[in-house]
Amino acid sequence: MSHVVLLGDSIFDNARYVPDRPPVIEQVRRGLPPDWKATLVAVDGHTVTGIATQLPRVPADATHLVVSVGGNDALLASGLLREPAVTVGDALATGRGVAE
Repeated sequence: MSHVVLLGDSIFDNARYVPDRPPVIEQVRRGLPPDWKATLVAVDGHTVTGIATQLPRVPADATHLVVSVGGNDALLASGLLREPAVTVGDALATGRGVAE
């Protein structure tokens, strides 16, 4: 049996955002062959570093991992878009340490 596991953020852990529609995990389950399983490990609000806390919850029988994460990291760093930069090098130097 194959087992799909979803890791990441609210792109997958979206039930609270679609109360009148099926969340992603249900849509995935409906689209899989009958002998496949799907597990949600993603957590709304997590950033890239949060994946490390999700990995221990990945079932031992997982055969496919699907990861969608980074949107919250981008939101946290969105202030960089207002920083002045004359060159690409300046822009990259401004962003150092944001995701560390």
